[in-house]
Amino acid sequence: MAQGSYIIWTADNNGKTLGTLPSPAVPNVPPPDPMDQKATDIYFGVPNTLPLPPPPTKDQFELQQDIEKVLRAVQLTYLPTAAPGKHRMSQFRPYYMRIFRLAQLGLEGPNAAPDISKSALVTVSADLIDDEAARVKNGHLKRLGVTAILLAIPFILLYLITKFTSPNGELAHLLTTIGIEPVIFANFMMLWVGCFVGVWLSYGIRTSVFTLTDLTVTNSDHLLPIIRLIFAGILTMILGIMFTLGVVQISLGNYSLTDLSSNDPMLAFLVGTLCGISELLLPNTVGKQASNFINKVK
Repeated sequence: MAQGSYIIWTADNNGKTLGTLPSPAVPNVPPPDPMDQKATDIYFGVPNTLPLPPPPTKDQFELQQDIEKVLRAVQLTYLPTAAPGKHRMSQFRPYYMRIFRLAQLGLEGPNAAPDISKSALVTVSADLIDDEAARVKNGHLKRLGVTAILLAIPFILLYLITKFTSPNGELAHLLTTIGIEPVIFANFMMLWVGCFVGVWLSYGIRTSVFTLTDLTVTNSDHLLPIIRLIFAGILTMILGIMFTLGVVQISLGNYSLTDLSSNDPMLAFLVGTLCGISELLLPNTVGKQASNFINKVK
């Protein structure tokens, strides 16, 4: 046990303390009330009722950071600005109470116990993940899936039009005029569709184990679903062009997995899906190929 270096107090959503803080002139004031509906934040202050407040120890400083991290996750998850509805606010209060009391236990008073508080805070974080991980993951998968379907519809229509149009029709003639084989064009449409499916699968695969950060940040690169899908699709198309030109070749036995000029839409769909699943590696892969090209130019 050690002397706590902080005074813990309730604060509103603007960080303003609620009630009156103790001072040398008025040392006895009503204690903070974490049940106050306006209390949504925690004020970490320096106790000015002591002649010389002790500096925070390493354990206390780390505990403060951990508390602020968990509290922020709870705020973003339950407060009305993030999730409108009284039922969300009712879920916020119990978590706020637990976090506030742990802050007092580990950082305040003559018998502060940061180790015990930090250990208990791990349980609070785990409970929050257990309560909200399914909702967050399924919600993001739903939004990402709906966006992927809407984006895929034009590419599916273009694929069908290309496949069912006469080889001597106007569309085939137009594509041939601008130097694009109808078969390759159709395969590229399936490449985009496969990429969208792969990106949707990618999120479900890589978030099998949830962390506290995953509750508030669905992707580390902070891309919106529509931007993520388009970004991955463009990178996949660039790789598809490299495959078609023979710049990059991948074979399995005698079978070429990158021959997008063949009349095999399932191959294009498979390649696109694999690229989508590997969306986080696509920027480095395409960037590496671009760097190799520039180095050869030099």
